[in-house]
Amino acid sequence: MSANPNRTDIRNRLAGYWKLELANAVMIPALAIFLTSTSHSELGWLSWLSFVPMSGLLVVGGLYWRGKLDALEGRAARLGRVLAQADRWQVPLAILSGAAFLAAIASWLDPGLSVSLADRITASVCSTLAVLEYVNYYHRQLQHFDHLADFRRLLAGRGFRPAQMAVDLRRFRAGMVK
Repeated sequence: MSANPNRTDIRNRLAGYWKLELANAVMIPALAIFLTSTSHSELGWLSWLSFVPMSGLLVVGGLYWRGKLDALEGRAARLGRVLAQADRWQVPLAILSGAAFLAAIASWLDPGLSVSLADRITASVCSTLAVLEYVNYYHRQLQHFDHLADFRRLLAGRGFRPAQMAVDLRRFRAGMVK
């Protein structure tokens, strides 16, 4: 019995996507640390504060997409566990993302809050990514460049659709996903 081509396409996308999200949770902070060290600059609490929600959201996202892949392959138990964790972490990640973003803005108004220009830039970029990832996972799908059908939907003026994880979380909270 051959797999449905659409299902195969989805499986192939998910197989790489969850790994990319988890890798980015480590690679983005590592790249920031590497770039600042090669420029003889330093990162302080401001950058580390921004790394936490950004990486946390990427981990939640990576585990979610892995759970979706498992569910597609007939192993739905992991998805339920991941949704329980995503539900538990939503408010803390929202607070941390907002706090990191506000701290980054404050550092531009009072540079003494940061240890360097690189610290302010890193915190600004990573906290902005955290806020965007939060919206992208918990509310509206912002990413439309990796799947042609989503990009066409956006170009057709049909706006941003609900995030897939947000839809699944509503189902989980209603007891429809175990």
